[in-house]
Amino acid sequence: METYLYEVVMIFRFQYVPTLLQRLHSISPASTTPRGHRCRRLDLYLGVGSIPYDEEAWYEGGHTLWGLVPACPNLEILVARVIRSKLYMPCLTHKALWKTIAACCAKTIRRLDLFGLEIRMDRVKMMLRHLTKLEACSIGHVKKFDPLKDIYDDEEPKQRVISKGRCYAPIVFKDDWDYTTPSGYFSALTVSEFKAAKKNSCWPPFTASAPYTLPHLHTLRLDDFDSKRITQFNFPCLRHLDMYCFSKIECLSSSRGSIPDSLTHLTYAGKSASIDQIIGFFPQLRFLNLPTEYCEFPGSHFTNPHACLEVVELATWYRYCDPKPQIKEILVAVQNRNLPSLHMIQVTRPGKCAAFDDLFPVEKMESAALGLTLQVVIRKRPIFSFLAG
Repeated sequence: METYLYEVVMIFRFQYVPTLLQRLHSISPASTTPRGHRCRRLDLYLGVGSIPYDEEAWYEGGHTLWGLVPACPNLEILVARVIRSKLYMPCLTHKALWKTIAACCAKTIRRLDLFGLEIRMDRVKMMLRHLTKLEACSIGHVKKFDPLKDIYDDEEPKQRVISKGRCYAPIVFKDDWDYTTPSGYFSALTVSEFKAAKKNSCWPPFTASAPYTLPHLHTLRLDDFDSKRITQFNFPCLRHLDMYCFSKIECLSSSRGSIPDSLTHLTYAGKSASIDQIIGFFPQLRFLNLPTEYCEFPGSHFTNPHACLEVVELATWYRYCDPKPQIKEILVAVQNRNLPSLHMIQVTRPGKCAAFDDLFPVEKMESAALGLTLQVVIRKRPIFSFLAG
């Protein structure tokens, strides 16, 4: 039984992290390697659900997830979702974390899921180019790289100030941990390792030039989509792309060299793009998700039929936004035989909504007459949709 212990580790309370770290560094009597070397999956959920997280020791050791990442050098799956209890804002995250992931996980990691950790787009690029085994990648709270004020791979900001208007004092977050004070959670030796990691971490050697190929990546979710960075990659096996960034169609167009025509699933929260333009980029697209409330969809003018599209989902996550214009447009396209494979239109909304199912009686009749199913789906909104509000 000891052989499989620690192969999968999930943490929901920060208070257990110090004990876990000690166990991962320990060696069982029947082995010569630390227990952490057995770990293949590490899930860290802090502040998720009803269990609060108030940034305990975040600036002390969060830049290596308190040593958990280097303690598990054979990770295949890393999930880190850190949500503050007091204010729903991403944590100030030192770039040592991205360097640590690149250095420790490059040869093994297949899935990377990050949420609540602020990362700038240039560092997304610098980290991902090392992770050539990656199959699925989901990164929330990506910050744009502004060439007018940002310096490539510069030092992290030491503080963030959030204004709350004239009547309230601003909220200030500071990464100014004093390593000379005793830790309330970790030994002096462990704290010294945290300090050294923040000061001395560096990117692993990398000599290849763009484009950087991630040959196994099939799923990519980003809440910011910087075409200038994405076009430096090649994703030959990409099938599922979620873009929660409200970019313009030019962003999608300019990224086509990196996104293969074989894409089958797309979430596009963009602007100034008609449905025919969006699906026209991807001839094998089967599922299209369009968050409707903040997006702009001009009328479509199909010039060629799309043979593969099967399902269109019109999603409303924050406020009711009438999807009837989009439904009508899709029905016209089906009637004109421009969407021969389409069999379902879904309208989704989170939670329970009284009488929401009865808002489209005419559209349901018209859909049925064309052999389509118009379905209202009630489900939880994707975690990335929280970033859009």
